[in-house]
Amino acid sequence: MRIAITQRVDAIKDYNETRDGLDQRWVELLNCINIEVVVIPNQLKNAKDYYKKLSLNGLILTGGNDLELLGTKNNVSTERDSVERELFSIAQELNHPILGVCRGMQYLCVLLGENLVKVDGHVREKHIIYVDKSFKLFPNKIIVNSFHEWAPVSLKSKSSLEVIARSNDGVIECVKHKSKRIYGMMWHPERVTPFSPNDLKFIKHVFKLY
Repeated sequence: MRIAITQRVDAIKDYNETRDGLDQRWVELLNCINIEVVVIPNQLKNAKDYYKKLSLNGLILTGGNDLELLGTKNNVSTERDSVERELFSIAQELNHPILGVCRGMQYLCVLLGENLVKVDGHVREKHIIYVDKSFKLFPNKIIVNSFHEWAPVSLKSKSSLEVIARSNDGVIECVKHKSKRIYGMMWHPERVTPFSPNDLKFIKHVFKLY
């Protein structure tokens, strides 16, 4: 299985460079569940055509950078927002599974009409999240890492998403689409050593790797 994965954008002032970057642990994590990683650059003129030419089976929107629409001045990337918006659209058109991680979950929520708010106590922390009883893949409570300042805390009444898990302060930590294979998780599975069996099981579920 070949999965497209997006990258963060970093401005390196000392070299006057703008770089795409992906934590190497993503490749290690996905390879261990037999996913071939296809890394997507952020300077594509036509991300939809690029995606279609690569014989892909799904999409992961990774963490890093703030969304420009949030109005923050630092750590934003207009080009990344644009490319990921196109990728999200074409993956849906092709009925491919999509997983959003941290910023990726934030963006898929926004693209599906939800709102984000700034939250406290979720940067460089570990906390318990409480899983909806209907979602049998996870235990009722799991401990996850947290590296985000923005998140959804509620969904609209006619949302296409439903909540899988929340933290004890009400922040939504995991979602799934009601009819499509679209999922989001606010924690970083690649930053856990060794990789969490729960995370591996979840990613396999998203991409139908049973």
